[in-house]
Amino acid sequence: MKFRSVPPQSERIYVLDAKNRPVEVFDRSEWSRWMAENDLVFRRTLLEEAGVTVTTRFRGVADAKTGEPALFVTRIAGMQAPEENESYGASTLAEALERHESIVQKILRMLTGR
Repeated sequence: MKFRSVPPQSERIYVLDAKNRPVEVFDRSEWSRWMAENDLVFRRTLLEEAGVTVTTRFRGVADAKTGEPALFVTRIAGMQAPEENESYGASTLAEALERHESIVQKILRMLTGR
């Protein structure tokens, strides 16, 4: 008899289909294997002069209690003020990439004073 590895009730796990759309899965070992075998970073922008990196990636895990899962995360790292090193969740790749670009443009304006 084969047992399926079911995630805890507090979280839901996802992989991406061929069009980068999240698909919920119920086998934790299948999910772990998929996460290890795929590149989860969709965009990384290094602003060398400021030492800041903005990264957008697929998380694959969502809180089961929330409505729309935030499966993609955009993180800012390297800002001088620690409170400016933030993370933003998004439920779709398009939303996450749009936020990524918005954050990069905001940081560039801060750096150039415009």
